[in-house]
Amino acid sequence: MFSSTKTLLIINPEAAQGKAFRRFENVEPRLRQIFPSLTIRLSEYAGHAVEIGRWAAGQDFDLLLCLGGDGTPYEVVNGLYTEGRPARRPDLAVIPAGTGNSFLRDFGVETPEAAIARILEGRKRLVDLVEFTCDEGGKTVRRYSLNIIGVGLIADILKLTNEKLKPLGALGYSLAVLLRLAKGMNNTITLTIDGRARTIRDSALVISNSKYTGGKMKIAPDADTADGKADLVVFREVNRREILAIFKGVFAGAHKSHPKVDMVQAVEIAVGSDPPLRLMADGELLGLTPLRVRVLPGELTLLA
Repeated sequence: MFSSTKTLLIINPEAAQGKAFRRFENVEPRLRQIFPSLTIRLSEYAGHAVEIGRWAAGQDFDLLLCLGGDGTPYEVVNGLYTEGRPARRPDLAVIPAGTGNSFLRDFGVETPEAAIARILEGRKRLVDLVEFTCDEGGKTVRRYSLNIIGVGLIADILKLTNEKLKPLGALGYSLAVLLRLAKGMNNTITLTIDGRARTIRDSALVISNSKYTGGKMKIAPDADTADGKADLVVFREVNRREILAIFKGVFAGAHKSHPKVDMVQAVEIAVGSDPPLRLMADGELLGLTPLRVRVLPGELTLLA
């Protein structure tokens, strides 16, 4: 099926605290059997997969395989889109080998073996891509997200995890949630959702293309990667006790029924805040608000 498919495999060997490369060694013989013309590139430092994606954009690959966590396809896609939306977009497939692997959970894929089985089935799905701009070092930059954009709280949790708790894996993320929630929130956020404006205080939010974040946290239970909309989840005007109660239900998606959680679908979203809030996308820390988002429906073809 893939004998003539020009395929590039991008590997983040440091994903999952270095376990990703061992997972690649386990599946390498199978991948070389499936893709006889396989080209392999290793991501050697933070941001290197962006450079690889930029290089791949001019090489006429038919398929880009990403082996790593959610950050690996994030970097590759952003490299592919460095000059804007490419006229020719290769198919994309992800082999989970990171800590969270949140994006693929929407498709019931949690292991490298399951991902390879889906690729062999040859099923192609059109998935949405979220284009956004934010502030990085005083400059407005354009980025693209497959999974989730976190504003404020979620980004703070990720920063704490990366700096102090990453060796603990999924447990470290859960601990970071508790530590960050204990600090509470103090902000004013201005939202414009498909042209409708509102202001909220002491809040946090995520903008999701898919259901999960942080591994198994079902943060946006109604999200659909192919509906042409982003799911905005707002934790509205919450104190420490309320936000702790909300997060107890996040793994099951039960938080959607909490009276201080709003869930809205939209195509275009703008977020301003006082003070500026930290941002993350697909497990990668970015800059600060203001944030502007729009959904590109059916932008990518995914094998999953």
